[in-house]
Parts: sequence; C-alpha cells; structure tokens
Amino acid sequence: MLFETLAATGKARLDSYYRIDFACSIMRPTLPFVITRTTMNFAVRILCAGPVLVGLFLTGCLSPIALHQAVLSYDETVTQVSSEQLLLNIVRARYNRPVHFTTVSSVAATFDFRMTAGIRPPEGDARGLVAPIFSTTVAENPTITIVPMDGAEFEQRLLTPLEEERFLSILELGSDLGMALRMMGSAMRMETETGLVVLENEPGTPAEYEEYRRRCLHLSVLHRNHQLFIEPVMVGKLWEGSMERGPTPEDILQALEKGHRWYKTGDHRYALSKSRLLLSNYDATRRSERRGDFVQDLQDWPPNEILVDIRPDYPGGEFPIHGRISLRSFNSILQFLARGISDRPEYAVQQDPRTGPVEVNPAQTLQILETGTVPPDAALFVKYHDSFYSVEEARYARGEGANWNLKAFNMLYQLYQMTKKPVSAPVPGIAIAK
Repeated sequence: MLFETLAATGKARLDSYYRIDFACSIMRPTLPFVITRTTMNFAVRILCAGPVLVGLFLTGCLSPIALHQAVLSYDETVTQVSSEQLLLNIVRARYNRPVHFTTVSSVAATFDFRMTAGIRPPEGDARGLVAPIFSTTVAENPTITIVPMDGAEFEQRLLTPLEEERFLSILELGSDLGMALRMMGSAMRMETETGLVVLENEPGTPAEYEEYRRRCLHLSVLHRNHQLFIEPVMVGKLWEGSMERGPTPEDILQALEKGHRWYKTGDHRYALSKSRLLLSNYDATRRSERRGDFVQDLQDWPPNEILVDIRPDYPGGEFPIHGRISLRSFNSILQFLARGISDRPEYAVQQDPRTGPVEVNPAQTLQILETGTVPPDAALFVKYHDSFYSVEEARYARGEGANWNLKAFNMLYQLYQMTKKPVSAPVPGIAIAK
C-alpha cells in the first residue's frame, strides 16, 4: 500500500525516506524485510519496488548455491592436502628426514547472507526519480580442526606391521594382487629340502629380489585367471560352549575385526574359531585334508604373515610355492618407495617360464619423478628444497596396465586411510578460524 500511494502521487512532498533491510540466513530461506522511517525534508518518488524484490529473490538463491560450492571445495581441498602430504612424506624419507602426518578431523563452517536496500532522494529541489541503494554481505566463518599424529597413534598406525586383514581388505576393493604384494610384502619365507629360504623384496639384494618378483608374478597371473583362492581358513578353536541366545551382533563384529569366526556346533552351542588367510590354487574349505600340513604352524605365526600354498597337482602347480609372505609396516612402505626414487630403484624382472604370458609387469611399484620443473602430465606434485616430485598420469594409455602409477598411489592412500581411527579427543590439536 505504501508503494502504490507514493507511485500514484508522484509529486507528493514527504518528510521522510524509507530504507528496506533484508536478512537471509542459510538455515532459513524465507527472506524477511523491515521498513524503517527516518525524518527528512525531501520529496521522493519510489519506483524501485521491482528491483528491490528481484534482489530479495536473488539473495535467497545464494544460500544453497554457496553451500553446494563450499561442501565440494572443502572436500576437494582436504583430499588434495592428504594426497600431497602422503607424497611429501615419501620425499622426506628419501632425504632421511622424519615423516610426520596431521589429520583434518573436522571442518565446521557457518554462512551469513545479508542484503540492505535503501532509497536516496534527489539532491536539492529536484523532483526526479529517487536513486536505489543496494548493499549485500556474505560472511563465511569456517573452523578447521587439525590433529597431529604422535605418540601411541604414531606407533600403531605407522610402525606396527600391517595385518592380513588389511591385505584382504585391499584386495576386496578390487586392487591388483601383484601390486599389493610388491608394495605391502617385505619378504617371502619358504621351507625347502635344504632349509629355510628368505627372499627379500629389496632391490639391494638382486638375486632374492628377482625371485620374489617372479613368484609374485606367478600368483598375480593365477589371480587374473581366477585360479587362485584367497580365503580365511580355520586353524583352531579359541572357545566352545553353551549360549542360550547365541553371539550378539557386537560379539560377531569384534570377532571379525580380529580375524575370528563364530559357528554353531549343536543345540545352543557355539564355538569361536581362529582363522588365517591362505593363498592357494585349491579350495581349502572343501579339502580339509590339505590343511593338516600347515594348521599347526599358522597358529603360531604373527598376524602380519600370509600363507601361500601352490601345489603341483592343481592349476599353476608347475611352479610350486609353499611359504609365507611377511607384510611391511606403513612406514616401511614409505621407506621402500623413497629408496626407489634414486638410492635403490626397482628394475624390470622377467617372469619365470613356467608362469606363461604376463600382461602387466611395470619395473617400479610406484614411480615418483624428481625434476627441476613440474612435468606437464603430473597428476600430483610437491616441492621439496629446489626439486619437484610428482606422480604422472598416462593420459592416453590403454589396457590393464594403464595409469599403473595412479592406481598404486591410490592403493597407498587407501592403506593410509585404513589405519585411521576416529578422533575421540574433544579438544583439537590446532584450530584455525578464518
């Protein structure tokens, strides 16, 4: 009614001007406005209601757009920071510097959108149109919590050898078996007629390294041809007794985390068994007689060792393998990749003739380039001292081995995330307010 009256009179002399204030909150898309009256001796004509309402509408649309962009931007930034930090720690290890990780545990951001629309009357005795005034304010106040990794968490996540459950989880994500064995495996120990033979996965010992690579290639080919069984097998009972209602869901989850299994043995009777991971060219779950040779040994083996049993009378048995693969700690993986940059680089190893054709067999597990400038095909890079270290993307590569480096780095990132535990401390290590 106010706008209609002023627009109709046109030449009416008023003793006031009007200012319209808008406030928009991201939590409330409805846009309230307040009209305040301030005494002045000017004649005005208000013909700007249309632009004001348009501005009001546009301000309401800004909230979801800004939220959408903010969520995606924060997600992209946190992922980029974690990836670059991972690459930087490999470079630090290359120069024998201590590795160190920090975790972005939370990002809390608030948004405030405000718009003020006013009307300024013409100066002097002019009877012209009034001049609209628009003012908008967008405020973002993020709080980013960064927690450094140290103490017992540092020891558990970086220095403790990876357990076989981590290895199995990586394979369940669809990762390449050969890549996992080359990155995570530290050595293969085999019982032979002459005694124990240890094959180190280390280029500094060429004979052992090459034999380790050839055996890993053989397992990888069997896996690609769907002739390799990767499964946990029961090696002993930890407990057996009567349970009226059976194990609870919490009991089952805790058992799975430790590699144990519950199963029913009778009426209201259950048993908790200990399982270990087995790589074999036969189905051990259906051939229980085959497990007798190694069940006793598996009970005493540490949890970071995986049994390999490739027998002559099954597919791939022309290259028999009977032994165990020891898994590295995450810090050892970083050290292995760091030495591969310059000190002890990996090199090409041909497969054993008994393995047959091999489609994918890159020389290095993860190739990290050291250059003076950023390579044009770098998918990820960091600068350390005066050099750039990068992981390249093969843009036009095709086939099974396409972008091996990016897939290997992705596996390394997944391994790092698997060791992460929720931050339970209520006080953050570092808080940055923007």
